[in-house]
Amino acid sequence: MTKQKTGDDLLKSFMKEFFPYGEFKKAGVFTKEMRSDYHAQAKMICDQLGLKSIYEYGSQEIRCHISYAKGYNPTNDFVTVIPNIYES
Repeated sequence: MTKQKTGDDLLKSFMKEFFPYGEFKKAGVFTKEMRSDYHAQAKMICDQLGLKSIYEYGSQEIRCHISYAKGYNPTNDFVTVIPNIYES
């Protein structure tokens, strides 16, 4: 039997998976006061990306042109498709 996550547990695991504190602190997005405040981290990301909810992050497929170093293009495709995170 699997324990169902509460809202706070779900937010914590989502933030740790997609927005690692250390990397975002180095980039100046998160402050040291936000270290274990996942609600504050989520609010910061939502404010920066214009999201209504942190769970909107990754919900849309992205199609973009990614430039690679000369001689390196793993797929030789002009457009790279990044699927949404909720697709299997």
